[in-house]
Amino acid sequence: MNLPYYHPHVRNLAWILAAPSLLKFLPEFNQPLTVLDDQFWQQQYQAYLPRLQQLEDNPLILEQFLAEHNNHRLGYYFEYLLLFWLQDNQYHCFELIKHRATLFKGKITIGELDYLLRNKITGEIEHWEVAIKFYLGYPPLTDAYHWLGANDNDSLGRKLHHLATKQFLADQYQDYKINKRCLLVKGRLFYPSTAKNLLARAHSPTVSCLSPNHLQGNWIMYQDFINSPEAAQLHWRHVAKDEWLADQQPFKQLPLANSQHLPPLPTARAELFLGFNAKLEEQARCFVCGVPRAIHLLASTHFGCAQ
Repeated sequence: MNLPYYHPHVRNLAWILAAPSLLKFLPEFNQPLTVLDDQFWQQQYQAYLPRLQQLEDNPLILEQFLAEHNNHRLGYYFEYLLLFWLQDNQYHCFELIKHRATLFKGKITIGELDYLLRNKITGEIEHWEVAIKFYLGYPPLTDAYHWLGANDNDSLGRKLHHLATKQFLADQYQDYKINKRCLLVKGRLFYPSTAKNLLARAHSPTVSCLSPNHLQGNWIMYQDFINSPEAAQLHWRHVAKDEWLADQQPFKQLPLANSQHLPPLPTARAELFLGFNAKLEEQARCFVCGVPRAIHLLASTHFGCAQ
């Protein structure tokens, strides 16, 4: 996605609005639910373009907001950027009632709603649950529990199960009756090299609830990566989590290396590398793994799914 913003927070905020959704529906959930789709988000992005340009010219208010809500976890960063946009309510039809609305039964906390909103057009009270997720796929790719988180024991199957059985149980918050439930999940899926070329999209069957336009990348073992003819066509650099969202800008002028010359991985975890062409345009994203990790993680995510 070629977003015309240089400031990293502004670029990531634009990405949150403009990036395609990861899901098209939520399995196991049989009540009315609106998955906020690409058409919805493109409308929001277009409406927010004047504000994004203002922030690009003077990002101080966004920088101060994020400094006040500082958390190093990527999920919280995603959540706070979305909160910033929601509070800019002259650019959309939503009024924020409560962020992180805590639910109680007596004095016992029983849950939390990510966002409680009033739709100023329909008058409805909307409950939004949101997530940012990055998963590596292991065959069979049609099994949601075979899509695993890069650095922990999370899986797509486990997340879908939790959303369907735990996150949308509330009908009311204090004096607000919830009229509409909405789900926002964005992120990227990383395919094994057997299912996807580094420089092309995958078209093999996968989990049925995934949006056909979801963002894609690859994962590959380190030795296979440094010997890959496809990887050799690009120049690469290792990135931290603060660069997992928007495509990275060519003007950063950070050092790049041929895949054959990359140093050994610093940890046993999967590490994300970005591939750039001769014009310094991002062309590929690839998690590189130093050690096989699928067997024990698949076991933990399947047996832990009901926790």
